[in-house]
Amino acid sequence: MKKFTWWVIAAALIAGMQVIFGVGNLIEDDGGPLYGQILFLAVLAAGAALTAAGIRVRGRDRARGGAMIAVGILPSMTGVTFVWFPPAVACGALALVVAIVAFTDGPRSPREPAVP
Repeated sequence: MKKFTWWVIAAALIAGMQVIFGVGNLIEDDGGPLYGQILFLAVLAAGAALTAAGIRVRGRDRARGGAMIAVGILPSMTGVTFVWFPPAVACGALALVVAIVAFTDGPRSPREPAVP
């Protein structure tokens, strides 16, 4: 059984929240244009897909997988600007912490072997 660190599990939860927030924004009519809501959903879904792919790649290449996870959850960091919706702020703050840890978790040098 693979051993996952706390931030990989948090990244998976953030990816799921990205899709939920995108669909919720599409369902809830905020007065904005429909194409903007669809574009927002597409960006969040692409980020979630990149995060999921990064989690799978991380088993073979820690540095590349960590970078894919960090880039995939970047759209969630915009959640800290939605001060009127505390779950989005919490998701954005957690995404910031996870992205920092994901970028720094890879091997330190090209010669260092990846740790399973």
